[in-house]
Amino acid sequence: MKKLFSTLAMVLLAFACAVNYCLFVFPGKFAPAGVDGVCTMIGDVLDINMGYFALLLNIPLIICALLFLNRDFAVKSTVFVIAFSVSVIFVKRLDLSAYYLPAGIFPPIAGGVVRGMLYFITIKLNGSAGGIDIISALIKRKKPHLNLMTIIFVVNMLIACSSFFVYGRKFEPVVCSIIYAFITSTVCDKLRGMGNETVKFEIITQEPERLCAAITGNLHQKATIIDAHGAYSGSETKMVMCVVKKKDVPYVEELIKQEDCVTFKSAVSDSVTGVTYL
Repeated sequence: MKKLFSTLAMVLLAFACAVNYCLFVFPGKFAPAGVDGVCTMIGDVLDINMGYFALLLNIPLIICALLFLNRDFAVKSTVFVIAFSVSVIFVKRLDLSAYYLPAGIFPPIAGGVVRGMLYFITIKLNGSAGGIDIISALIKRKKPHLNLMTIIFVVNMLIACSSFFVYGRKFEPVVCSIIYAFITSTVCDKLRGMGNETVKFEIITQEPERLCAAITGNLHQKATIIDAHGAYSGSETKMVMCVVKKKDVPYVEELIKQEDCVTFKSAVSDSVTGVTYL
């Protein structure tokens, strides 16, 4: 049932992405980011539905994903690519002109917001939209230390600049492509960070055990007691360090108010959890 739900979810996400393209991207006459942007420009130049090119260009990438990447990721990506291509082929035949937005920056803004949300859900389900996502995963497998965001940014800028020559040598499609790519990545990043925002507390106290018991007992969060030495007073003391989710910050702050302690609070941009014996 879980696999069936995941497959159905990828099909629905792909269909929603196709509708998003047909409502905002194609009528707006600009190229989206990644491989889809290339397919869109080729389709507009040859006057052929871009769904065919999306499937054609993704076939070798899908094969590589199935051979070299995590099977669950590869299968879900395959489902998305096929469902998206088929959906674009059929949805583009429908007359959706009554729902088009006025020309200008409105289509890339609306399209970018919707695409960012859909992309976030796709990632949460351990899938991808194919194209540059699969290329990034393949590169990351061989070169995990590389910063792919720079490479992806350069590729998207090249696609945006190429649209100048495809859409009548005008700068509007270039600007729309950049706006679309920026909003898509921004919305996705914001959604990914909403549930993972954490805050680090460093609490200097003489009664660390009681404070740790309250934190671990009520929040089910780990805490660490560290020996500390006052540089000015020369006295021995203890420091409690813990990292909690942003929603739990008010509870920890309320605990601190009841203690005789000195507290330092800072936002945590990233953290990695592994095996620990603390």
